[in-house]
Amino acid sequence: MSRAATVSTAVRSMTTSTTTKSINPKELFVGDDLSVRYAKFRPKLPLEHVKTMVELRGRKPSLWLDVGCGPGTSTVQMLGYADKIIGVDVSETQLAVARQNLQDPSLSFIQGTSEKLPVEDSSVDVITVVQAVHYFDIPAFFKEVDRVLIPGGVVGLICYPDPNITTSPSLSSALHHLNYSFLRPFFPSSRYKHFNRHYADIALPYTRHHTHIQPLRLPVTFTSILDLVSSWSGFQNYCNHHEVTVQQGLKICEQEMERFLKDGDKEGEHILGYKCTMVSTIKD
Repeated sequence: MSRAATVSTAVRSMTTSTTTKSINPKELFVGDDLSVRYAKFRPKLPLEHVKTMVELRGRKPSLWLDVGCGPGTSTVQMLGYADKIIGVDVSETQLAVARQNLQDPSLSFIQGTSEKLPVEDSSVDVITVVQAVHYFDIPAFFKEVDRVLIPGGVVGLICYPDPNITTSPSLSSALHHLNYSFLRPFFPSSRYKHFNRHYADIALPYTRHHTHIQPLRLPVTFTSILDLVSSWSGFQNYCNHHEVTVQQGLKICEQEMERFLKDGDKEGEHILGYKCTMVSTIKD
């Protein structure tokens, strides 16, 4: 029996010895290969959300802070919408990819944490966090937000959970199985507490709140769906835990998905859909 098949069989009988509580969010998205896959395969932030943040601020921001920026997948969308943009991330490998791929006089990337933002007091117009705040110490982050945000400044928390294949219910079920069952023990528990609720359960720090929803529809193939899976932190943790390569891990995931697939699901083009939600609040 192959290594991939052996591991796949073993994981189905996995006990709670591997739990989401044992995963340190600050150790996620670390590693050159994962950072490159993240930059290549993750969807970009809708420009509609970027424009909404500028509208809520009421003028072009002087300084925009993108916290948990990763390899700059969303940060790049902010170019031209602020005088200066700083991407902040705890992972140096993510930042290395961002610096290599994105070079603009208005843009810089700094290593830092959500609990200690690397900017001065009352210096920031807009703060965004895309696909990341569920990994933060949220009270500590909001304390830092209040320190660095100027009055009238805006903070936006953005997520796009629940990917679904609108063209194939069976393929969508297979992807749902990976996300919510097979790989679930390898994601931090906070991902399912806030992220899958579109941040509706997060107590925002200021009184003026807004929620904006922007649909995302992306053409994909079965291969590009697996590419997306390879960028998930839970997939990387799975591979590390079972000591398998990325390709072996993807083969295992493909075998898991095949339990749900129908004829033709692996062929042709499909549509991957997200509901990209942004909850924002303005400092009084």
